[in-house]
Amino acid sequence: MHRFCVIGLGLLWVSVRVVGQADAGSKIVQPVLTAEGGTPFYLQAVITERGDPNERVDIEMSWIAPNRWKRTIRSQEFSQTLIVNGEKVFEQDSDDYFPLGIHVLAGAMVDPRPVLAAVRPGDPARTKANGRSDESGRVCFSANGKMCLVNRNGLTEFVGGPGRSVEFADYQKFKRKRVARTLTYHIDPGDSLQARVMTLGELDSRNEGEFAVPNPTPKDKQIQSVVVSEPELREMALQPIEIVWPQVLDGNTSGTTSYYLSVDRTGRVREAFPLSVAVERADDSARRQMLRWRFKPVVSDGVAVQAESVFNFHFDTRAFGPSVPLENDEVRKLASNMTEPVFPPAAVSGTSYSLWVAVDSDGQVIETIAGDGPRELSDACHKAIAGWRFSPIMDEGKPRPYRARVTFKVP
Repeated sequence: MHRFCVIGLGLLWVSVRVVGQADAGSKIVQPVLTAEGGTPFYLQAVITERGDPNERVDIEMSWIAPNRWKRTIRSQEFSQTLIVNGEKVFEQDSDDYFPLGIHVLAGAMVDPRPVLAAVRPGDPARTKANGRSDESGRVCFSANGKMCLVNRNGLTEFVGGPGRSVEFADYQKFKRKRVARTLTYHIDPGDSLQARVMTLGELDSRNEGEFAVPNPTPKDKQIQSVVVSEPELREMALQPIEIVWPQVLDGNTSGTTSYYLSVDRTGRVREAFPLSVAVERADDSARRQMLRWRFKPVVSDGVAVQAESVFNFHFDTRAFGPSVPLENDEVRKLASNMTEPVFPPAAVSGTSYSLWVAVDSDGQVIETIAGDGPRELSDACHKAIAGWRFSPIMDEGKPRPYRARVTFKVP
């Protein structure tokens, strides 16, 4: 029997499974605005992506009670209108998948409980409750207080549960509570989404027509999500859960790593985020492979739902492909669109320069590093090979990664 944690993408949270016993680090100042008996409010917020500030998500919410509220989400990627009026629910979605980052931030602004429930023993937490953050904006990354910085927006709290790694900052008063006006969802070390609450005020005038639901949406047309355990989701896989790790050129070649997967209602993996990046150069290749996985649809209360889970892996970047690097003549047979370097005029005829490349099982170059030869030839050789295209090496009909040395010679 599958045991699911319902974390509702449409309705308010039905139930929350606490993964491990939460300690003081998982208690934060951010309040639950949507609790029974809470102050009716109106909220406007904007979500932007760190890498692309032009990508914008607009969120608007009017809330009277847990069973009477309306929320709209508008963006190029996903839009939704959701109205809850007693037992009646109206939901209109632009896509059949609710992106994880938008879902997490839209919820955390008004109810941080799902974020806190995701925290496991040992997960990072820098909060006022555990003493690693205080009202001055001081945030400490070590328990002994030796690694700290000061945030100019004052109190800043962070909890880092799987799939729900969120920072709460810029606390401002709302009625008798303090509400974070800036929330950051950390996807991986170089990527994040930031939500800014632009307006938060008491909902004085209530337009009853705003909450009308003349035609309720059937449950099977509403987007809901559950958290499932890794063994449960692995059992539902329609193909072997295997990653063909590319052959990195140096550094760690084996170890453990983990990812957070979000699967849509048809069983297709839509997002895969690294929780621990043991070999960053292999990350893109691993995620590309995960996004091709398919699972049986996860069903809760008789309807297909989105599903999220942590997946743990042992990686070995020497498990697939040739045990030794390919030589120049071998790798050139697997390359196309080859152009030779344009060497500087002073380059000595007959001089050679080599590069090491690592190609994954999709034929994508994951890294290139310098080999032997005069340094002044380096730029020309790197520019030339950047335009090359490679095929994976085939082993019993299966594409495999490899390492290779490419040699260039000045004519």
